[in-house]
Amino acid sequence: MAMGDGDANAARLPAELDLATALRETNLRQARVVAGERSLGRPLRWVHMVDHPDIIAWVREGQLLLTTGYHWPDEPEAERALIEALVDKGLAGVALAVPRFLTAFPETSRRVAASLDFPLLEIPWDVPFSQITEEVHAWLIARQGQLIARAERIHRDLTRSALTARSLGDIATALSLLLERDVLFTGLDGEWLGGSAELETMRLPTPTMLTEAQFLAEATARSLGEEAGCRMLACPVRIREAPTATLWIDETASHVSELERRAAEQAALISALHLSHQRALQAQETRLGYAFVDSLLEGRFEATPAALERASLQGWEPHGAYHVCAILLNEPVPLTREGLLRRERWERRLGDRLEALGLPRLISVSLNQLLFLVRADISTEALWRELSDGEAALAISREARGAAAIAQGAGDVARLLPSLKAGERRDFETLLFTRVLEGDSEARKLFLARISRALGEGARRHNALETLSALAASGFQLAQTARALDIHISTLRYRIERLETALGMNLNDADIRLQLQVAVRLLNADGD
Repeated sequence: MAMGDGDANAARLPAELDLATALRETNLRQARVVAGERSLGRPLRWVHMVDHPDIIAWVREGQLLLTTGYHWPDEPEAERALIEALVDKGLAGVALAVPRFLTAFPETSRRVAASLDFPLLEIPWDVPFSQITEEVHAWLIARQGQLIARAERIHRDLTRSALTARSLGDIATALSLLLERDVLFTGLDGEWLGGSAELETMRLPTPTMLTEAQFLAEATARSLGEEAGCRMLACPVRIREAPTATLWIDETASHVSELERRAAEQAALISALHLSHQRALQAQETRLGYAFVDSLLEGRFEATPAALERASLQGWEPHGAYHVCAILLNEPVPLTREGLLRRERWERRLGDRLEALGLPRLISVSLNQLLFLVRADISTEALWRELSDGEAALAISREARGAAAIAQGAGDVARLLPSLKAGERRDFETLLFTRVLEGDSEARKLFLARISRALGEGARRHNALETLSALAASGFQLAQTARALDIHISTLRYRIERLETALGMNLNDADIRLQLQVAVRLLNADGD
């Protein structure tokens, strides 16, 4: 949302009145500061005249006390007690009319006030208190009017941004223009959700600030961070009382005002409405996506022209090669409310990562599992390095082409899930040989088919199987194998290199040797 120069100037917040400003712009300019010069920046909210023995009972925080000094204590201990009590009350300061009842503040009062950085002012007697109160109160009332107008402008502009915003970045930009501060949004894990400028150019909340923001119990803004010269206002964005994101306003240069704080809270509400709407749309799209992916995983997909068209829109290629993957979350079943939120964050992270790789969001969610399809040319190992939190585990199917194979892949990961450990990544191939040894006929068929394909056809196949059989029989002793085949050992080494390339295996690995010995026995037993 763009604003003209006139609007931008009108949008600036009026300065808050403090003693320093009052000393410049009101009849207080005739006053002399005798103590507390370093604390003239205290907010000045009202002026109150009191000449009463019990001063404390008549004053409030942020007030400037005007006094003739008629009842000012004349005992050092009483002076000390009074000054300390006024400081505890949070007064802006005390202004004494001189010289009438007192020619100046007593020495004890000045000394105690100086030690506590509490402002003491002396005003010429001929300056009427009424003039001071009138001018200060007129300034405060004018400012209050400005604040009301400013609040209305903020409300109007933020409401307009809520109607036109396409992203959280648009809302951040609108608020930034109103407050003339950098504004950004992060997720609960600190992920970037949008800002008033590019990510690379903005000051970001520190890890400590992100952690503290997670414990903000209510939708109220709070300043966080004093370390490393970074201070930011954090305001939770909540949907149905559940924390969803955090709005951040940079206040490193200066603290936010109360009005700015309220603007942040209003922007957080608008952001929550925006996110709710976006999530409703996404949920609808997700349900359609779930239904499609579920039909593939459950073997219910019918390759009709209409179904194939919908599949194409979802990003699935019927003739493409895929792996079926399953993320097993470390969450008890049934999921708690917190577990559901964590699963939601996992789904969002997974979807964002797939999109970053140029892949469609072919995801299905069930209980504590997230099942998804990923192209076979994508490294699942690299993907898992990006996603793993050390608690969730990943299961990966064999390569699958076509709807029937996808359903088969779902069965692969279902077999892997019960044995997965926290943080582990396992694929179907790692358990294939174990299942062969357990007598699984399907695993035996798959295992032998893989070996058989690698051996090739015709004479090449005959020579490869002969060499492999001789190696297995000799326990992979090269000299003994060469004698059995009646070939030179260098020829044998050449054949082994070709076998390793074809099989994609290292024949020096003891586990691989065991697999090949079993494979040779089974192939020969089958007459292959």
